[in-house]
Amino acid sequence: MKLVDKNGRVFGKINILDFIAILVMVALVALIFVKVFNKPLSNLASQQEEQVKVQVKVQVVGNKGYFDVVQVGDKLAEGKKYLDGSVTEVELLPVEVSNLDQEGNTVISEDPLQQKAVVTFEATVAYEDNCYKLGSQELRQGKTVFLESDLYKYKVQIISIKVVE
Repeated sequence: MKLVDKNGRVFGKINILDFIAILVMVALVALIFVKVFNKPLSNLASQQEEQVKVQVKVQVVGNKGYFDVVQVGDKLAEGKKYLDGSVTEVELLPVEVSNLDQEGNTVISEDPLQQKAVVTFEATVAYEDNCYKLGSQELRQGKTVFLESDLYKYKVQIISIKVVE
């Protein structure tokens, strides 16, 4: 029995174009299966979720009075779900800007309309895939994340992360 007969059918039963289309579809399904269900071996070792307590400092700049709602003891949240963490310190600082004086020299002065908030929070987070995760957010120094509670949601930048006992 020939592979392709004189009518262009594979094994005398199916048209060659249909056979090629079926092969392409099987290859696509196999590729999707591999992408979805296959995890590299390096990730298997780091899949063990470890709960650690971290202290994270974040900063954000906004209008004066904008950060008055942030209070020590505020519970952290994500969406409508509370997380295992709370604000431990809130420090409101002036924003320094550089200006030119009348002689053209650079002077540093405080912006009367802006203020910087440095917020410290402690939370029990998961350590997986070589990073700390608070809810669905990765905690990495320099990364922008959301600081959220009942009354506010700020987009902040992480300035330090420290594991505490």
